[in-house]
Amino acid sequence: MDIFATHRGIVDSYSSYIRSFVTIADPEIQQVVEESFNRGDLWPEPLLQLNPAFAEAGEMKELVSAGLLHPDCEEIFTGYRLYRHQRDAMALGLAGKDFVVTSGTGSGKSLTYIGSIFNHLLSAGSVIPPGVTAVLVYPLNALVNSQEEELRRYAENYQKARGEKFPIRFAKFTGQEGADRTLTLDEALALLTPLCPTCHRMLHAKPGGGSFTIEQLREYLPNPPA
Repeated sequence: MDIFATHRGIVDSYSSYIRSFVTIADPEIQQVVEESFNRGDLWPEPLLQLNPAFAEAGEMKELVSAGLLHPDCEEIFTGYRLYRHQRDAMALGLAGKDFVVTSGTGSGKSLTYIGSIFNHLLSAGSVIPPGVTAVLVYPLNALVNSQEEELRRYAENYQKARGEKFPIRFAKFTGQEGADRTLTLDEALALLTPLCPTCHRMLHAKPGGGSFTIEQLREYLPNPPA
């Protein structure tokens, strides 16, 4: 395989595609645009970069051994190794301080705040009232869905290690949920409790409870949204 020939073929195809819908009546403007096409302004030369590896800083269980993280976090994040920027950020979060993490894709930014949130919830126990304690906002639904999968893996880690139900509830709302989507009791509680603090009693008391649709949840609200 000739990678350079492949590259030229891709560029030529893209150039042809772009030119196919560019129609300019003014000849002077057309000439300027044509010269830009010929220079390859829309398809720069290939760029090859080597990114340095992130500095490692031990395993999550070391934070548990040091008393910085709740003991249950060892099972939840079993096998997770930390980068230095993760450990530094979590140290701030565990101390109740704000932090901002800017690092490359795949560098584990989400673990810094998820670990801090989980530690807070597990350490507080029943002191925290029912409802939403943390809200995670993402710019893309794909990121929300990906994060939900990660949270489910954390829950499975805990359940396998302890043989107990994961003590933290989580749910997502992306606008993709249809009115007929079936929610578990935990998901229903997470979505409904902030709007109706007393509704958790009614949800638990629902005959044959255990699953709900978005439309059914509306019936529990004192003033359902239109």
